[in-house]
Amino acid sequence: MKKNKKPVGLETKRRRYGYIFVTHWALGLILFFAYPLFSSIIYAFNDVTIGSGTIDKEFVGLVYFKKILIEDPNYLDNLRDSVVQLLYSLPIIIALSLVLAVLLNKKFRGRAIFRSIFFLPVLISSSAVIRILTDSPIYMNLTSGEGMIDYESIITNLDVPSMITPFLTFMLSSVMSLVWNCGVQIILFLAGLQSIPDSLYEVSKIEGANKWEEFWMITIPCLRNIISLVIVFTMIELFTSSENVVVTNAYSLMVSQKFGESSAMLWFYFVIVISVIGTVFVLFNRFSKKKWE
Repeated sequence: MKKNKKPVGLETKRRRYGYIFVTHWALGLILFFAYPLFSSIIYAFNDVTIGSGTIDKEFVGLVYFKKILIEDPNYLDNLRDSVVQLLYSLPIIIALSLVLAVLLNKKFRGRAIFRSIFFLPVLISSSAVIRILTDSPIYMNLTSGEGMIDYESIITNLDVPSMITPFLTFMLSSVMSLVWNCGVQIILFLAGLQSIPDSLYEVSKIEGANKWEEFWMITIPCLRNIISLVIVFTMIELFTSSENVVVTNAYSLMVSQKFGESSAMLWFYFVIVISVIGTVFVLFNRFSKKKWE
């Protein structure tokens, strides 16, 4: 007698669909990304020269790592600046994206237009238009905040202590640049907000909870997985930004066909990036995510 098959549960079906959706990405990773990745590891320990149809490698060991860490006076400073930029940019982008997503999730006229406006920088930055805009002084003013508002004079007139004036000036002048980087994060938070059942908010109103309590007791706990995703995505985006000095310097070396030094620079940077991302992710899960489960 044939055994009756057990019914497949909903979670199992969802898991299968997830595997199907990532199959093409996994195949692309194996076929087109794995070989260049391992080749770059080999290049970091070799002196690479490109011949006529061949790539010649001469093993030099840790020479390039010693060069960037000991002889290069700017590499470690650039690493420090990248990490510091992450530490102040990450919480601002997360908080700003979440607040904007909550506002854009409300029902009001022109909601679709405002959503498009906040996502427009992502579309522009991923197209050829950005090549023209980056050379424009208007674009530079919008993204850097320079030449638009004299924040330093405003802060000085408010009798703010001189010790924190440069920090506040820098933060205010960076607002436009940070808003420019919030497009994808807003979309992710919007998707998470729309998945929260309305019944939870209805029950909270019956219990007498105010909006502030709803935000911290319902919205944030329900978005805990989305917040984890946004944190990782934002950190990777900041570390691999075209404005990152470490990345641009490595790219310049690559253009100059200094593949060994460029690979060593990027792989050491990759180790630092993975360490920072792992630390932030573990701390988030340890002190925040478990409290919301």
